[in-house]
Amino acid sequence: MKKFLMMAAALTLMAPVAIAQVQPNGQNAPQRLQAAPSQAAFTDPRSVPADLARVDAAMNSTASFSGRFAQYAADGSFAQGQVYIRRPGKLRFEYDAPNPLLIVSDGVTLTQQDKALETIDRVPLSATPLNYFLKENIDLANDTEVIALQKTYNEWRVTARDGSGELDGAITMVFDANTLALKEWIIADNFGGETRVLLSDLKYNERINPRLFILRDDSRRDRRR
Repeated sequence: MKKFLMMAAALTLMAPVAIAQVQPNGQNAPQRLQAAPSQAAFTDPRSVPADLARVDAAMNSTASFSGRFAQYAADGSFAQGQVYIRRPGKLRFEYDAPNPLLIVSDGVTLTQQDKALETIDRVPLSATPLNYFLKENIDLANDTEVIALQKTYNEWRVTARDGSGELDGAITMVFDANTLALKEWIIADNFGGETRVLLSDLKYNERINPRLFILRDDSRRDRRR
């Protein structure tokens, strides 16, 4: 269950924003990505409310998108695949073979299918961090606890955690400084591990087949949490 919830956390940042064209580093022979240099938690504390409002507006400006992702996990493993988002609530995170995972949200339930183990796990979308970022109206200031907003010439980094304290870990969203296009996100757990996801080849506001957000397979073992 813990692994499943970490997968859910890793998807939290899949919210529509302006177009970003970011190519993962070495998809066939991935290299470990370097951590960003440390700096003050808030580059400009006085502008945080206005900056968050700009980020919200960017993420709320697009109702759907699809594209590629590359994931660098805390254990050193690498995976990639296809992602589809339609707000509010709809998501499909499809890993390339040989990774057996498929994660789908139908707007109410978040489902993870492991094709190798022939298992399906389900949790309410409202019980995951995804609920904040798949909403029709994203509001970081009120829906999360923002613990850092760092700005450089090239990028903005917004770090947030669950304001209720019910979910562990923190999420850092990395945006292009000029367009506020989402380039990547980083999930930090309470054990010092990080999972980093880069986006590429994003297409916005194109029609997405609604069947992609439905996952039914009664022949497999279904485990509800």
